[in-house]
Amino acid sequence: MEHVTLTLNASGVALPAQRAAVTAAHVVAAALNSVTNEHLAEPWMSGPGISYRFNGPVTSIEERRITYESWLLGKGFQDITKGIREMLEEAYVFVSVLFWKPKLTTQEELEQDIASLRRRAEKHNLPMLLDEVNKALTSPLTYGRELLSLQRARNCLEHRRGIVGEQDTDPNTRAMTLSFPRLKMYYMRGDQEIEIAPGEVIDTGNEKLEAPILVRQAERLRTYDLGERIILTAADFNEIAMACHMLADDLLQKLPASDRE
Repeated sequence: MEHVTLTLNASGVALPAQRAAVTAAHVVAAALNSVTNEHLAEPWMSGPGISYRFNGPVTSIEERRITYESWLLGKGFQDITKGIREMLEEAYVFVSVLFWKPKLTTQEELEQDIASLRRRAEKHNLPMLLDEVNKALTSPLTYGRELLSLQRARNCLEHRRGIVGEQDTDPNTRAMTLSFPRLKMYYMRGDQEIEIAPGEVIDTGNEKLEAPILVRQAERLRTYDLGERIILTAADFNEIAMACHMLADDLLQKLPASDRE
């Protein structure tokens, strides 16, 4: 009887999230540069045959710039959160296969079993999928709460055009909080952390005291009231793309060893 070795590639689990973050960051950066640098006259599309022009409300150049930037950032954010969801589905399949008990099977049956796992992962809502993955990791994901927060914001952007509805909010506060991990660069002034901003002069409060620049992981919070529109800035988007990588790294570090045959 032929012995088949099934090799599990842990690095492939994080690939959907990492790929989404890189692609979205590059495309959004290129598009934002274009929006900023062009005159933004009302555009129209031409093709090899009939050209169509769509008339709508008259808008100023500044109004168009704001609309374009908001649309670009929202679409990029949605792609990143989709990548995170796909990463969790890959993790679900990975850990499920890893803990299979040895059995006699055929290649066709093996492919069917894996396809069944993928369908099961796709049917889970995100909290359930996250819970199933966490159970199989060496320790729960550090940023599980932030991951669910990103998903809520994605749902709001996709289904309610970014306007916060009742289903998006915390019943106690009637507001939606978007939270995600980030890197914080700071120095110490006595016992106080002072975050460094572009162009800021570092002041330790003591001319003779040098201030080492420190970096640590922190949390970014954005709160939107019921009925308020989710607005993402370019700075927010950069941090969210970085957060996607941080979520992927956290997951990779906590996947169980895949050295079984």
